[in-house]
Amino acid sequence: MALDEILTLVPPPAETVDTLGDWSIAEKEFGLTFPADYKQFIETYGSGEFQRGLIISNLLTQEGRDRVREDLARYEELKEACEHEYILYPECPGLFPWGSDSNGHLYCWWTEGEPDEWGIVQLFHGYEDDPLEIVPGPITSFFVRFMSNAYSNMLGGIEFEPDQLRFTRGPQPV
Repeated sequence: MALDEILTLVPPPAETVDTLGDWSIAEKEFGLTFPADYKQFIETYGSGEFQRGLIISNLLTQEGRDRVREDLARYEELKEACEHEYILYPECPGLFPWGSDSNGHLYCWWTEGEPDEWGIVQLFHGYEDDPLEIVPGPITSFFVRFMSNAYSNMLGGIEFEPDQLRFTRGPQPV
């Protein structure tokens, strides 16, 4: 499983936050069953981000669910204002956000087929006319390839150096 690979590449923080919760809350709220490896990742790493600003939305938290709703609303407005052809959740298949980066890109699942088979899409900030590229999932396999510099077009083509691979825990819950 790719979770073992990501654990080898990027160990979780010594002290994690937001690793416990009820997945049925998010699944009921969004009407989706989320991929098993995403759930295992969150239960292992909790809230936080990878080095270079790849922020993972933690759907176990209200903050994570709010962020996803805000991303969906923002891209729906962008779609309508700019006449983009993004197919957004709740359309199925559609784009469902799970993270973002410090460059303003949005990372989504392409919700086609079974959740554990969903592909990954990056919506580029400023490149809305480019066709969507769906890369293979599951999400932990994507993380491994991403951290191994397999996607030169993501994060502006900046490559990770081995000493830069880390996951920083999110803020302490209030």
